[in-house]
Amino acid sequence: MTQTPDVAAEAGADGLLAGRQPAAGKAGGIYVFLAKFFSREALLQGINFLCGIFVIRTLSVHEYAWYTIAVTLVGAGSVLCDIGVGAALMSVAGRLWPDRAKINSVFAVAFQTRTRFFIVFGLVIFAAGLLLLSRSQSTWTTSLIIMTIVVLITFFQLNFDLMAVLPKLEQNLGALQKMTISGALLRLVVLSLILVSPHAATALLAALAAMIFQAYRVRRLYGLQDKDEGVAVAEVRQEFSRVARRQAPASIYFCIQGQLNVFLLGYFGSAVQVAQLGALGRISALLVVAQSVFSNILMPRFSVLKEKAEMRRMYLLFVSLFLVIIALFLGTALLFPTAILSILGGKYSGLNTELLLILGSASLYVIEGLLYSLNMSRAWIAPSWIQVVVTLGCQAILLCFMSIDSISRVVIFSSISPVVSITVYVILAVMHFGRMK
Repeated sequence: MTQTPDVAAEAGADGLLAGRQPAAGKAGGIYVFLAKFFSREALLQGINFLCGIFVIRTLSVHEYAWYTIAVTLVGAGSVLCDIGVGAALMSVAGRLWPDRAKINSVFAVAFQTRTRFFIVFGLVIFAAGLLLLSRSQSTWTTSLIIMTIVVLITFFQLNFDLMAVLPKLEQNLGALQKMTISGALLRLVVLSLILVSPHAATALLAALAAMIFQAYRVRRLYGLQDKDEGVAVAEVRQEFSRVARRQAPASIYFCIQGQLNVFLLGYFGSAVQVAQLGALGRISALLVVAQSVFSNILMPRFSVLKEKAEMRRMYLLFVSLFLVIIALFLGTALLFPTAILSILGGKYSGLNTELLLILGSASLYVIEGLLYSLNMSRAWIAPSWIQVVVTLGCQAILLCFMSIDSISRVVIFSSISPVVSITVYVILAVMHFGRMK
């Protein structure tokens, strides 16, 4: 997620970052910095949440099912077309920071690598989307329109996510947040069209407009023209290739596992079940505020730490804080499920049990994402076959005792993956801390 540059930032787009101090270091200190970040992030997520609820309450159940499939495939495409490029870029750029000329040369390699992945996996996502949409009673014309928009959103999101590495490292998060808030407001304005044309494609066009706007703004703020030709580009390519080779099996596997709920219900279930799953999952978007704080503020800080003791202390602090936030979130859902479901409208009432299961599963995936990001920011990568074998083994055993014919059972089945991953990531971090001097 991202935000807009301030007036001074827009004036000097290309070389702006080299001389700035991180926002946390300005007058007022870290607490003022965090207060500003939280207030902007709350505004951003409030707008996004309003957009999501607006779509849920306006679209018919079938149209929302197609919208859910499309959004799921955008997420899948972002993972598949990245395959460790973003993590490798953050790691290499963190080591070179603040030498912008060298970092710009690294960016050129990152864009080339990701473009190749996008061409290959974009076609896969497009074909998978056509299949799932057709299984949910979508016409071929509608499916083609929806998937074309999905591929375009994925393309602009991938470019934006790469460029967002720069303001994250610089901790110029005010500009990043302003860009995203402006994009969210643009999305909300364009979304008003669904009152006239209540279709999934209309809602997706609003998201596309926002993503194009954000990608344009970040490129205006951060120029990549000034490159250091002395950078060992071949070595950088080797590191990107190394990370991609090691990460590819895991990215493909966990992309499928992470979206397994929608994939299973989209293929074996009904459009109604897909819509219910998507609507209930919208509530979990409230966790994005905390997740954004960790990815935008804390993760870059962790990637540049040098001392083992400080690194271990910050790792434990970040994880503990996140667990407390999730516990409060789930506790609220447990105490007030009916009130929460009323936000979605009458089409999705009475799904109390499903709500708690989906939010619990979403929390596991968020924890998995946090631990993964912490490990990847230090390039702590383990052979992915461990998670694959253990997860598939557990799921195979579960299939012997449980059929997948309801939202609850699908959620339980898919939640095995994050549990296994969390265990592996914790063990991996402990091993690397043990090896450090």
